[in-house]
Amino acid sequence: MTSSVAEQNRHSWESNLKERAVPELGLGWHVVFESTAKVAYGGRKGSRRYKDALTVISPALGELERRGVTGFGPGTACIEELFHDKGCPYGILGAAGVSFGCSLPSNTGTGFISAGLMTGYDQMPAFDPGHWAKEAEKNLRQGKPAPPSPVPEPSRIGPVLWSFDPGFLALLEDRRAEDERKWAEVTRALFPGRHTDAELAELARREVSEWIAYARSLTWQAPLPAEPPPIDDADGSTELVKLLEVEFGLHQDLASKLNAASDRPHREVFFWLTRMRFSAWYRLADPGVLPQRSPNVPAGITGVWVGCLLDETHVLHWDHDTGWTRHPLPAPLPIPGFPGCA
Repeated sequence: MTSSVAEQNRHSWESNLKERAVPELGLGWHVVFESTAKVAYGGRKGSRRYKDALTVISPALGELERRGVTGFGPGTACIEELFHDKGCPYGILGAAGVSFGCSLPSNTGTGFISAGLMTGYDQMPAFDPGHWAKEAEKNLRQGKPAPPSPVPEPSRIGPVLWSFDPGFLALLEDRRAEDERKWAEVTRALFPGRHTDAELAELARREVSEWIAYARSLTWQAPLPAEPPPIDDADGSTELVKLLEVEFGLHQDLASKLNAASDRPHREVFFWLTRMRFSAWYRLADPGVLPQRSPNVPAGITGVWVGCLLDETHVLHWDHDTGWTRHPLPAPLPIPGFPGCA
């Protein structure tokens, strides 16, 4: 699924991504839908047959409560099966696109559902040059300037990452007088006669000074490599080690956070692969199969742990001394009170 489709579906879900009271439930349920899940059933809103996704899954959650189940996810009972007994709550949840769910006691005594969407990296919003070109052409016909391109311009600051560009702070200082004048004019229009000109000038000076001081307080810098390596992309065919290297490139703060604990002998990163990345794990599913090469990890990281949320049997570990090793997981989680379809 493309990122534009995932983003469009997220917009459809916006009104349902909030806590909703459900008197029929006794607990508060937090559920996560797949990004492809439908938000409405039975036609348009207002139709007699219309139901939204939260209404559809409410009876299933109520049945799990009755059977003493407080949570579920991939691998739970029969939730991932294609066929279910009639009325099986896991079948209803799976058909609605629910991936995970857990419950907590409700502080108000009334049950509720809080929903979220699970979007993988492959489905994150991306720049659509065709859409931008259409908007630019539309603005041109209307005599308006083209919309700003969402593609970020390359950094011109050099090998230093700033939270605020130093040029921006200098700009705030250069336009201080103009900002003070505008603030005084707006305040005078909103509260006529409340302040003298001298008072307004002093209040404007303080207000603008606070803006600049706040921006300056949030300013920091972090050194970057003189020639930072390009960040690759990953898809369903990417092998596991390459996938880890892409993740390190996308999340460069992992190494900096671990290196802050330089007194610790072990500074290791944990990666859990979701359904979106299961194919990279599945290719190592045969007993004894390990990745063929070591990952290129940032300086300071001593080891990497990798597991898959859909595999409860083992995890993989790598470090500089021993390379890749396989570690079995403890006994699986207890079977829930409702074992699913017979």
